[in-house]
Amino acid sequence: MRKEIKKSRARIAEINTRLSEIADLLEGEKRSMNSDEQNEKDALVQEKEILQLRMERMASNEPVSEQVLRSEMAFAGAVAAFYHNRALPEGSEGIMNGNMVDIPLTRAVQDTASAAPLIPLTIGDIVQPLEKGLILDKVGCKMQTGLVGDWVLPVVAGIEATIEEENAEVSDTTIDISKIKPSPKRVSLAIPVSNRAIDQSNSALLEIVRTQMSLGLTRLLNKWMFSPAKITSKASDGCFVEAVKAPAVTTAAGAGFSWKNVIALKGSVMKTGVVFDGTAAYVCSATTYAELEATPKDAGSGLMILENGKINGYPVFMTEFVTDDYLGFGIFNYEMVGQFGKMHMIVDPYTGSKKNLVYFVLNTDFDMLSVRTEAFGVAKKTPKA
Repeated sequence: MRKEIKKSRARIAEINTRLSEIADLLEGEKRSMNSDEQNEKDALVQEKEILQLRMERMASNEPVSEQVLRSEMAFAGAVAAFYHNRALPEGSEGIMNGNMVDIPLTRAVQDTASAAPLIPLTIGDIVQPLEKGLILDKVGCKMQTGLVGDWVLPVVAGIEATIEEENAEVSDTTIDISKIKPSPKRVSLAIPVSNRAIDQSNSALLEIVRTQMSLGLTRLLNKWMFSPAKITSKASDGCFVEAVKAPAVTTAAGAGFSWKNVIALKGSVMKTGVVFDGTAAYVCSATTYAELEATPKDAGSGLMILENGKINGYPVFMTEFVTDDYLGFGIFNYEMVGQFGKMHMIVDPYTGSKKNLVYFVLNTDFDMLSVRTEAFGVAKKTPKA
């Protein structure tokens, strides 16, 4: 195993050297890549990715079951057969439906009479790393997957009983369950993979596609959830969009966030009466995070506003999608994220054929909803006049 890791590291070093040579050549000649150089670069980058994935697996010392290996090899075999216009290899039947990859993969491998079924490539295989990529999974922001119709088990915290006369009509509670309705939005992405990478990847192809798919969807969901402005008219509001329209706390003109500001932000959410739980947290950009680590709470204690990743006991998480002028606070149990129906993946060897690329095109539906918008607030820096 050590020999294989050493060999992979040496090859990665060679790839890095060649990529640097290409960059130096382009810089020296002050031009962009031609098609041959672009194809070479794509192939080298994806070969490097394959080697890194294999090294991570070997370094983890985690045993890989025969079923998992069988599933990965079946996926790679089915894709290779499709774009080379060959018959499906044994064990790959049921994976490809025309040029569409069926998710989940549930057909049994037919190599032996006693072969175990393929490990299903379900929605969870793709969404699991997505949930880890959402920074607030650490405090309980839940993602529901494979939904059909409405949300499952909507959050109802904060509903309060009232005292009424014997025959008085009961008023609606704060959260109207009938209005917690999703409006799924189509989410799509295309993952380019070079033909050379497909030919060389063997069983690593599934991991390449899965990794790239996870990264692409994670970036979108983080941007969707945390951006202070609506990312597109097609999307529903993220949890801070409504709050940003009327910041709960502002600083003095040109000043940074003070201890009083960050505590007042939490107080602005508390006074609405929402129920606090373990999902309450601050969210900010890396720049603001660093500023808060260097900003004293007061003149004499020597303590900073942000210490050990927390402000006044509440965790602080960084995301590039909250701009430097904002600090957000919320109780993220009130934010619902859902994926609806199946994920449909198309293998397209034609669109990128001039560049020697095969595209894996994913289409699915997502939506997110703040069950109580008052559970989220922002502080905003006031620019100098």
